[in-house]
Amino acid sequence: MADLPGTADIVVIGAGVVGNAAVAHLADLGWRRIVQLDKGPLPDPGGSTGHASNFVFPVDHSKEITDLTVDSLRQYTAMGVLEHCGGIEVARSAERMQELTRRMTSAMSWGVEAHLVSPAEVQQLVPFCDARLLVGGFHSPTAAILDPLRAGEIFRARAEEAGALSTHPMTEVTGLQVRGGRIRRVLTDRGEIETETVVIACGVWSPQVAALAGAGGA
Repeated sequence: MADLPGTADIVVIGAGVVGNAAVAHLADLGWRRIVQLDKGPLPDPGGSTGHASNFVFPVDHSKEITDLTVDSLRQYTAMGVLEHCGGIEVARSAERMQELTRRMTSAMSWGVEAHLVSPAEVQQLVPFCDARLLVGGFHSPTAAILDPLRAGEIFRARAEEAGALSTHPMTEVTGLQVRGGRIRRVLTDRGEIETETVVIACGVWSPQVAALAGAGGA
């Protein structure tokens, strides 16, 4: 296991899909001496990235989130880590169908291809379903399944090849030292890192880690 650097320009806590994307994009933007930490092993540190469904639907009611997702699909396609399969959300009640109609409105507003489909059309797309139980569905042809662990490897390699990143798994953050309202040091079970910038990308544990610096509650 590589020695932990004593200083860093920026420390990224978390080696899930968000932390891995962060180190690659930071390197692309010119950051150097990036240190990435995770308390788990690599390539799968054990968080939600490794066991989630990893199904990427492109439509959200927020235009910002939709744009982010569409751009993510573009990047993942270029990386070769997407299985393009399309996706269907189904309704078994009038209330749920009303929500899918709202999603269709958002898709049209944000320029994302999508279709409201009948139970018979759902049956054609998913032959093993029982269309008699359905009111209708929402079809997103560009939805896809991501291989997030392979994506993480590619993201980290991109930053490493730029000479920007050192990654340290099996390293738990135990404290965040703050002075004068600014982060000064990251404390871990393997040593301390002086830094003035930290990115917290720990999924559901992010509030707990942020609380180490006095930001919000655990």
